[in-house]
Amino acid sequence: MTVGVLLLAVVLVACGDNRSASRKAMDVKFQKIDERMAMLETTAAAYNQTYLAKATQQYLVLVREYANQLGPAEVKRRLLTKGDELAAYCVPCMATLEDEAKKY
Repeated sequence: MTVGVLLLAVVLVACGDNRSASRKAMDVKFQKIDERMAMLETTAAAYNQTYLAKATQQYLVLVREYANQLGPAEVKRRLLTKGDELAAYCVPCMATLEDEAKKY
């Protein structure tokens, strides 16, 4: 009986670690693209608009990849927040993110 309980505890801990590892991997990917986009925002914005548009598309791909894990409310929040961040630098990027947020 005790062995069974310990085995169950080990399995639950292992599953919990997998989920947290998956979450950590997702967070790292979002952090990397956020840093890349922030760098583009702080340099010559007019020159970087093309790069911001490309980064926006990469951000959308990442959000879609993790949409099920994040849930609709969090996806929408992230898209709108990122759109607000980009509004001063890339109006088409902001519009793209807002259009995507409407889907959630």
